[in-house]
Amino acid sequence: MSKSFYDLDYIIEISEKRLAEYTVLYQKVLERLTNIILVYSALGIFLVPLTQHVLTVDIKSIWFYLFFILFVGCLLCSVIYVVRLLLPARVAYLDPPEKYYAIFRDRLEQIYPDEKGTVNDSLKSSYIFDLEEAIRVNRTIFRRKSSFFFNALTFALLAVVPYTVCLGFHLSKKEDRMQKMEVVKEKILNFRVKLEYNVYR
Repeated sequence: MSKSFYDLDYIIEISEKRLAEYTVLYQKVLERLTNIILVYSALGIFLVPLTQHVLTVDIKSIWFYLFFILFVGCLLCSVIYVVRLLLPARVAYLDPPEKYYAIFRDRLEQIYPDEKGTVNDSLKSSYIFDLEEAIRVNRTIFRRKSSFFFNALTFALLAVVPYTVCLGFHLSKKEDRMQKMEVVKEKILNFRVKLEYNVYR
């Protein structure tokens, strides 16, 4: 079959394929949300201890708080884009075929009573117009949702950098605390030894 844009059947065929493609692509964008959730899961592991450091102000370095603010800012931007991604969109769907072969055909047959070719071409043209409108709407939705996904993932990955720096401060604080506990244990042990020595002397 020759492919010609003068052929209405060919235009209908490629338009229906394109409409189906945009519907599938839109679904794939939503399916890729698991990638962002994996990043959030990794970021959530030490989120509570890092927040406790901020609330108790037990880390003295100003850099920790600056990086924590940067981390929270990136994370919030990512969450906002995820929410926008998850908000329902008005996907375009075609009207039932009855609209064309019953309602429109009856009207056109009254206008062109003995011209079946003209009626048929007019019906096809109306169907193509509806197809193009649905494609336009779904393409816009797909592009917007893809942009939300891209921005959400980008900000989530950007949040990893300040999160890692804050994690370094947290781990060093934990090591300091462990060393202090060791020193206290050692002092208590020395005190007991001296006390026992004085008692038994």
